[in-house]
Amino acid sequence: MSYEVLILGLDRCGASIGMALRRAQGEVRRIGFDPEKRIARKAQELDAVDTLVPHPRGAIKTADLIIFSLPPAEVEVYLENLGGTIKEGAVVLDTGPIKRAFFDCAQRHLPRGRHYVGATPIIGPEALLRDSSGTDVPREDLFQGSSMAIIAPPGASEDTLDVAVNLAELLGAAPLFMDLSEHDSALAGAEDLPAFLGAALVHAASDSASWPEVQRLAGNNFAQAVSLCGLLEPAALTKHWAMNREHLLAKMDALIGELQRLRQLLAQEGQEEAVEDYLEQADRSRHDWIAARERADWSGEGRGATPARDAGFLGRLFGFRSREPRSKK
Repeated sequence: MSYEVLILGLDRCGASIGMALRRAQGEVRRIGFDPEKRIARKAQELDAVDTLVPHPRGAIKTADLIIFSLPPAEVEVYLENLGGTIKEGAVVLDTGPIKRAFFDCAQRHLPRGRHYVGATPIIGPEALLRDSSGTDVPREDLFQGSSMAIIAPPGASEDTLDVAVNLAELLGAAPLFMDLSEHDSALAGAEDLPAFLGAALVHAASDSASWPEVQRLAGNNFAQAVSLCGLLEPAALTKHWAMNREHLLAKMDALIGELQRLRQLLAQEGQEEAVEDYLEQADRSRHDWIAARERADWSGEGRGATPARDAGFLGRLFGFRSREPRSKK
């Protein structure tokens, strides 16, 4: 008997997960769907899926694990229209950057007996720091040596958590359990805020009287900084902001505070040493982050995966041994 894994969305994340599933032990059938036919065909060429379907309405009825790698609005459309046909016992896993929207949608549209969990696989150091193949190219080891945030709804079963933990291990990532609000706040600062900052920098430059000169003189620093605002389509970034407004505004306030602090230093005569110290501290923090990502060493965080009671059917499917039972207090 084979176990079916349905991947909805075959972008870099979804296709990379599909490629990593080739390492799973057991008879696994990888079914894929993407609304963009070009992306779907490319994923099949990379052996990220065994079978492509033109629409998920049939495959979603039989899949044991359904992985969403689509924008939140599209996830809601599919769950609203097809959630009621998902078979009992199946697990729905979402990889999107904002979990609040997914959790609310899953609560509304999934019948009892269907389980859901949020998971955010983080790009590994090899792809993050040294990959020259392009930022949209799927790869089997995309998440190797990094972490996968796991966000579980209240009352999630052990088997549901095991699905996420074992998927993280299959990807070569360390499972990291996070609170819903904590996760969405961190992603607002790490993903959305840099894009908005790039957009603000473009406006500040293009709205100034010196814009004609800036266009001629701007070099690599400017190009890299403003490129961040082009990583997401404006409509998608706007939706992210609307769904994660509270957290993003808090991160913006923190950034504005830092800019004001730096401005005060620059505005005062004789503060060159303080400005240099400010920049050196930032550079040390950046190097520390890169070094930690390269080592995959987060021991100072005081976090880690809580051992699960049993690997569950998908744990056995993925070929991992059962872990030790949780101690009872």
